[in-house]
Amino acid sequence: MKPFYLIFIFSFCILNTPISSFAQATGNKSLKPEKGSTTTGQLARAITKNAISSEEKALAIFKWIVRTIDYDHELSASTTLQERIYTSEKNIIKNALERKKALCGGYAFLFQELCAQVGISSEVIHGYTKQYSSQANRNKVNHTWNAVKLDGNWYLLDITWAKSHGSGYEPDTFWYRTAPKDFIFTHYPEDTKWTLLRHPISKKEFETRPAH
Repeated sequence: MKPFYLIFIFSFCILNTPISSFAQATGNKSLKPEKGSTTTGQLARAITKNAISSEEKALAIFKWIVRTIDYDHELSASTTLQERIYTSEKNIIKNALERKKALCGGYAFLFQELCAQVGISSEVIHGYTKQYSSQANRNKVNHTWNAVKLDGNWYLLDITWAKSHGSGYEPDTFWYRTAPKDFIFTHYPEDTKWTLLRHPISKKEFETRPAH
């Protein structure tokens, strides 16, 4: 993916609710993503050390990211930072862990990477949401989320929204393994296969449907 495309997408991801600090969120000093001290493999294994099934591991990673990585308001407002960070997916992940902050793409790529390190398949999905869309930019991709494969089935999740709609530093788990029939009211992927609907609706229908 080209860096300018990464910048274009992630600069749209704006949260509307306050988020807890890193110190409040971790509750476990051993899992702090300190600069240069840990590989993503070591981190993923530490996060999931008490999990047995893939489902438990994916949920542990999801909750750890929500509780640990703050929303990066500075990055959302700074084109200089965006140009420095959005050079590659690897650099986005590196900066999310070093800064302990991210935008929607940082959350999504970090989730995918940590899942991969413990043998779980995940996809980063770019698309459209009604929260960020306006008449002026409704045809421009404006958000990023994930799908995760567990026990042979794909499920949808949005870490950014789980964080922004959560309570304190606890996620709103509605946005983890959200039913596709509910997810489609607010999220529309570039690739319609990621609606996970047997009969995907059109983007026009998505735009005219009221969110609920």
